[in-house]
Amino acid sequence: MCSIRHTTAITTDKDTQNAVQIQVYNNFEQLEAFQQEWDSFVESVSGDIFLTFDWCRIWWKYYGTKRKLKIFIFRNRADTIVGIIPLFFENIWLGPIFVRTVRIVASDSTGDQICVPIHAEYIRRVLHKLFELLLESKWDILHLGPIAGLYKDYEDLKDACEELFAHRYLVVSERKGVQTYFQLADNWEKQLAKLKKGERWDIKRSYKTLFPEGNCLVSTVASKDNFEQTFEDFVNMHQSYWQNLGKLGHFGDWPAAQNFHHEVATAQLRHDRLRLLEIKSGARCLGYEYAYKFGEQYFEFLNARSCSKELAKISVGRLVFSEMVKKALNEGIRYIDSMQGKYEHKLRLGGELFPVRSLYIIQNRLSSKIRVSIFRVLAQYLNLCYYRIWFNRIAPKLPFKRKPLWKIWIRSNVFS
Repeated sequence: MCSIRHTTAITTDKDTQNAVQIQVYNNFEQLEAFQQEWDSFVESVSGDIFLTFDWCRIWWKYYGTKRKLKIFIFRNRADTIVGIIPLFFENIWLGPIFVRTVRIVASDSTGDQICVPIHAEYIRRVLHKLFELLLESKWDILHLGPIAGLYKDYEDLKDACEELFAHRYLVVSERKGVQTYFQLADNWEKQLAKLKKGERWDIKRSYKTLFPEGNCLVSTVASKDNFEQTFEDFVNMHQSYWQNLGKLGHFGDWPAAQNFHHEVATAQLRHDRLRLLEIKSGARCLGYEYAYKFGEQYFEFLNARSCSKELAKISVGRLVFSEMVKKALNEGIRYIDSMQGKYEHKLRLGGELFPVRSLYIIQNRLSSKIRVSIFRVLAQYLNLCYYRIWFNRIAPKLPFKRKPLWKIWIRSNVFS
């Protein structure tokens, strides 16, 4: 982790009627007293778990090496937070080319997508003041993203960037894949009714096969008393399932993933946000759902299910997911964010696809434009040759121990 001395800079508008004050921090330690205010603001603007204070702090601990941190806190005339933008600066080399990048904390290494936490009424003012301060730094490309599909202010954010900065920067908006959301009904029966007949029948059949006399599965949420054992059992089941398919599983694919998620889950447990569900039929564990509750959403990060041959006649994955939906319904949740990627089984269970987008703001200098253009082409080739061909197709067939994803691919892929 970068060891950066804390400094605070404050700037204000000359127009005191609509003044915006900016506080700039270089580490999270000096912001611990404002954690509750930080998180409350993120929740108030329908933000997501990935830009809460602890998530950012722990992400920086594990993935902030050789990166420079600047956290921008924006306040209005009443000293109320109207924007939080934690950024980091990094020079990334690909072969003979490097680019000076600026990105949002938690935007790589953990598969997150974000809703930019700026109050809708202050988007233009916050961006204007942010870029006034960024003029003091040397950079080639600023990446805002990947931006979540349900982020309602994306068009306003894009339009503000184009109107404010088109004379000085190139503003590029790109679609970067999809993510799946589940919009929940008022109750379980209505949720089932949203599914196609075959899916409804399969879920009901699986429940009836397990419990012909009408008994129910038992879903237990991890608590501080059983978290350690539950988390360990969840990781083991998740890894076992994927390793049986010749793959590494999430905790093998991503560097430091197990330690990161253990620490972030422990921290979020203290705020009653962790929803690590263990689903049992009697003494037998069917599987786990690893999710978080924040605002009116569940963030379904990973799951695990039993590979037992005794359960071959039932749809274990559907039952495990159904139990999480029931838990979410009981808590009044409106949406389940099922993260990035298109998966047919999620669509069959009622998931809907939304675009994940990114904004790239590029310095309108010839040297920057050339470097960024070459860098992005190289990043595309790295993604094709290393990730798609080698990592996903060739390496799983070879008889040697595989290693996690390359750091250079993780850090450059968002620009490909």
